[in-house]
Amino acid sequence: MLGFPDFWIFSGYVLTILSALFCLVYGVIRWRRGVEEKDGDYREEIKWEKEEIELIEKLP
Repeated sequence: MLGFPDFWIFSGYVLTILSALFCLVYGVIRWRRGVEEKDGDYREEIKWEKEEIELIEKLP
């Protein structure tokens, strides 16, 4: 097995490489999803701020 003395050492290397590849693929797939959610959050906050300013202006 490529000069590795034990099967578990070889499997550790293989699992490390596979987990790194999985993280890369997962990151690329999920990259743009966070931006879409944040855009909606900012719009909602701006709406709340405008309503708050209107309420403050109405106070005596």
